[in-house]
Amino acid sequence: MKHIFTLVISCLLLLTASSQQWKLITHYNLGAPQCDMGKNIQATHGLQAGVLYQLPAQFKKFSVGLELGVGTYAHKQVEQTFEFNGHPSVVPVNYNSNTFNVNLQARYNLLDEKRFLVVPYINAKAGLYNFYSNVTIEDPHDADGCQALERKNIINDKTFYYSAGGGVQINPSVFSKHKRPGRVMIVLSANATRGGKLDYINTKNLMDAQDVPQPGGKPLNVRFVEASTQSIHEHSVAQVHTSSLRMLEFGAGVILNLGKCKSFCRKAAHSGN
Repeated sequence: MKHIFTLVISCLLLLTASSQQWKLITHYNLGAPQCDMGKNIQATHGLQAGVLYQLPAQFKKFSVGLELGVGTYAHKQVEQTFEFNGHPSVVPVNYNSNTFNVNLQARYNLLDEKRFLVVPYINAKAGLYNFYSNVTIEDPHDADGCQALERKNIINDKTFYYSAGGGVQINPSVFSKHKRPGRVMIVLSANATRGGKLDYINTKNLMDAQDVPQPGGKPLNVRFVEASTQSIHEHSVAQVHTSSLRMLEFGAGVILNLGKCKSFCRKAAHSGN
């Protein structure tokens, strides 16, 4: 997945080399889960990166683009106590839950960015959201206790989604005495994201004993073998929940105008001569 991300961005960089209307954008993304999803997982923290193409002439306030993002919402270890035939075993279980998304988007500036230093905008996105978790089971603290026959379980699900919201693009020179056009802008945004149903691990309510059922969840069972008797049995190491994708996403980052960058480089080269 990381290699695909790098390849796409590299290709986009090559495409933008000869254009005055391409922009690169990258920002930190905070996703606050809502409704049922908000009861089961923590906020997601991630990085979004993409490219925007500003339409020419009378459509210059419109931009369209592609965006990719990766994030995480859980990385923790819980020591769970499993009991079989009255013999308890303490087993460390690691949870690592992440997200990946890709979208196409359209953006409309409410003001002319060549005339104003602070430009509000509205946008809409549509794409694919992927939630996936690795549950890794370590050896028990008690060597004679229960040992997992499966060391790693992967929960992976995805859904199409759409998102709508807006933000503001800020020229950093607005904070100085000298107002001037810039090739790097600060971007702040907020979007409401909606999608279909997803299966994911409830990482917000992890307990010492996952065998205790949680409302609305279904157990993720793993087979264990007791070292002394070689008896095989099952224990639940997580609770899998299903709900619709509902998030509020907040972003803070920068946008680089490649056209301005190109003009700036030509001016610098000319002055050097």
